[in-house]
Amino acid sequence: MKRREFILGMCAGGLATCAAPMVSFARVPGRGRLVFVLLRGGFDGLAAIVPYGDPGYQALRGAMAYGASDLAVLEDGFGLSPGLSRLSGLWDAGELAVVHAMAIPYRTRSHFDGQAILETGLERPDGASDGWLNRLLQVMDGERAGLAVAAGLPRSLSGEYPVATWSPVELGALDDGYLERLHVLYRADRALYDRFEAGLQMREVAADDGLASEMRGRGRQGRIAPVMRATARFVGQADGPNVAAVEFGGWDTHANQGMAGGSLDRLLGQLAEGILAFREEVGTTWAHTTMVVMTEFGRTARPNGTGGTDHGTAGAGLVIGPGVSRGRVVTDWPGLADRSLYEGRDLKPTLDTRAILKGVIAGVFDLTAAQTGRVFPGSDGVRPVYGLIV
Repeated sequence: MKRREFILGMCAGGLATCAAPMVSFARVPGRGRLVFVLLRGGFDGLAAIVPYGDPGYQALRGAMAYGASDLAVLEDGFGLSPGLSRLSGLWDAGELAVVHAMAIPYRTRSHFDGQAILETGLERPDGASDGWLNRLLQVMDGERAGLAVAAGLPRSLSGEYPVATWSPVELGALDDGYLERLHVLYRADRALYDRFEAGLQMREVAADDGLASEMRGRGRQGRIAPVMRATARFVGQADGPNVAAVEFGGWDTHANQGMAGGSLDRLLGQLAEGILAFREEVGTTWAHTTMVVMTEFGRTARPNGTGGTDHGTAGAGLVIGPGVSRGRVVTDWPGLADRSLYEGRDLKPTLDTRAILKGVIAGVFDLTAAQTGRVFPGSDGVRPVYGLIV
C-alpha cells in the first residue's frame, strides 16, 4: 500500500483530519456552537415523545401505548418516554424544546433518500452534493470551523469549506512507539505531516485512558455517551469548532421494539445519557451551545405484527441548550384519529425540518434571512420557526 493511501486510510480510523491540514478550530471564543446529532434509521417519535393526551393514542398503539404515569410529563398531553425521562431536568431548566409532527419536505420511506434530504437540506434527494452544515460554514461571518465525529465525512458537512473529522472507532489503539515511528516517516512530506500532527492533537484532546476503556467495555450502541463526551472536549475548547456533526445508527426498529426497558427505550436512555454527558463535559461552553437531534423520518403510527414499527413519515426531534427560549412542545399537532393519519398509516407532517433548522441557525449565529436561504436553497416558502433560540 502506498504511504499516502495508508495515511488517508488512518483518517477514517480516528487518527487525522481528512479535509483540514491542522486542528485549528474557530478563533471566536464566546460565539455560538451548534451540534447536529443525526439518528440514522428513523426513530419512533411516538414512542419517544409520547402524545398520551391525544384521544386516539391508546387505541392506535394498543399494547405499545404508554400511560401518563409511565412518562415524564411535559405539557399539552405530551411526555418523555422512560428512556428519555432523564432529560426532564433540562425541560425544567428551560433548556429543552421538543419538536413533533416534523418531517423532511420529500415523501419517502427510503433511508437513503431520507438521509440525503435531511443532510443536504434540499427538497429532493437529487441535486447539490454538499451538505447544509457546510453551506452554513460558508455563509457565516468571521473565523469558523466544523468538525465531523463519524467514521467518514457525513454528507451534512461535505462541501467546499474544509472541515476536520474524528472517528471514535478505535480509541487508544495505537501505542506511543508506533506513533513515533510514523512521526519520523511522515515529517519529510509536509502535506501528510500536517495531517498527522492534526490527528495527534485530536487524539490528545478526545481520548484518555478512562474514555478508551469505556469505549472498549460497551457494545456498539453503548458508545453514545463516550462519543458525546469526546465531542464535548473538542467543542469545549476556547477555539473549538462552531459546528459539529455526530451520528448514531441502529434506530430502525422493525421488530421487538418493546416498551419501558425494551430495545428502543434502552437506546433512548443511552441517547439521554450521551446528551447529559456532553453537557457536563463541555463545561462553560455549554452556555453558548445548542444541540439539535433529528432523524430522517418517523415510524408508522400503528405497530406491526412483530412488535415493531415500519418506515413512516412525520416524527419528533429535540432542540437543547441554554439558548432555547423555554421548555415547550413545538408542533401543529394533526391528531391521531384515522382520518388524520397520512396515507392512513403515519403521523401527518405539519412542520418542515428546514423551518426548525432555519430558526435555530438564525438564532445561534444571528443570520439574516438571505443567509439562511443560502444554507437551504429553494426554501423561500418555508418560514423559519423564530423564537426557538433567544
